[in-house]
Amino acid sequence: MALQKTKSISLEGKSMVNGTVVVRMTASLSTTGSTDSVNQYVQNVDLYNANKRDVRKDISEFQDYVYEQQDAIDAEIAADKVSAATEEKKA
Repeated sequence: MALQKTKSISLEGKSMVNGTVVVRMTASLSTTGSTDSVNQYVQNVDLYNANKRDVRKDISEFQDYVYEQQDAIDAEIAADKVSAATEEKKA
């Protein structure tokens, strides 16, 4: 018998110009990888169009953050597999 664990992480980012949210970004990650999703929503089209370079930089930074979190989940899964294999050998 083995404990099966799952973990879900919600991430949110906001690209802001002069205190106004221009783009809102969200991500939902799980340890199974089957339900990962990343979304972005333009909240203010005029500010987005006027500041595309900076807003796109924020979007890219958020995507990098999502990748970092996915890699951390993958490392945790790998460590759990090693631990489970070690426990099986002891039994």
